[in-house]
Amino acid sequence: MTMTLYFHPLSSYCHKVLIALYENATPFTPFLVNLGDPASRDPFVKVWPIGKFPVIVDGTRMVPESSIIIEYLDQHHPGPTKFIPADPDLARQCRMRDRFYDLHIHNHMQRIVGDRIRPADKKDPFGVEQAQATMQTALSMVDEEMAGRTWAWAMRSRSPIAPRRRRCSTPTRSRP
Repeated sequence: MTMTLYFHPLSSYCHKVLIALYENATPFTPFLVNLGDPASRDPFVKVWPIGKFPVIVDGTRMVPESSIIIEYLDQHHPGPTKFIPADPDLARQCRMRDRFYDLHIHNHMQRIVGDRIRPADKKDPFGVEQAQATMQTALSMVDEEMAGRTWAWAMRSRSPIAPRRRRCSTPTRSRP
């Protein structure tokens, strides 16, 4: 039985898991969830009542949350790429970068994307403005950390999650 990935293509968290699955050629069955369609939403909510993406089901195991899924894949479906370093200090650094990207970039990017698809009377321009400002600050911090480094360095990094996510998820922005 192959794993099932419950996902939506507009979720950056789903892309994070897709990168890990594709990187190691891990077999899975995609289940595209349309939360607006009860025929699609209801089976997903039965699996994970919280109703947030992504979730994998692997046999009898249900694993939610992108970072946890990636650790699960490392442990139960290892491939040529190890996503969490074996060294505890490097693993902690990797998790810290992962949390940084989730909390200070991806959450805010999802807020901006979500606002674009809301009905006109439900828009949140102030929230979008705050999200853009937070992302700009966080991305400036990343730019400073990465200054002088090349993508060749990032691909050899001992913390593979953060550099791959930066390369694959950074929205286009103007430079000051």
